[in-house]
Amino acid sequence: MNGQTIACSGGCQAIIDTGTSLLAGPSTGISSINSYIGASDGTISCSDMSSLPNIVFTINGIEFPVPASAYIIDESGSCTSGFESIDVGGLWILGDVFIRQYYVVFDRANNQVALANVA
Repeated sequence: MNGQTIACSGGCQAIIDTGTSLLAGPSTGISSINSYIGASDGTISCSDMSSLPNIVFTINGIEFPVPASAYIIDESGSCTSGFESIDVGGLWILGDVFIRQYYVVFDRANNQVALANVA
């Protein structure tokens, strides 16, 4: 974020999962991200959304930014972080918070996932 590596400084494993609503990862990484955006307890002021940075995921050397409008969940004026802790052997799960920003193609024949900007 803003040129700083907040989590996964040594690289990490991630999956893209259409069945996960939020973006999940190890508690230490998620805590660092939530602290950085001012959502230490998981909540954040909705009025702060316009000043929050993009969270950038680098996958195979390509940057995939996720704007605050995607990672802050506004439910009737009560805003929460779209990042949740899940400790599954260091795995990150890129759910809908990430997916809705990109075209995602699951190529089962070649066992790969392709990502492209929505436009």
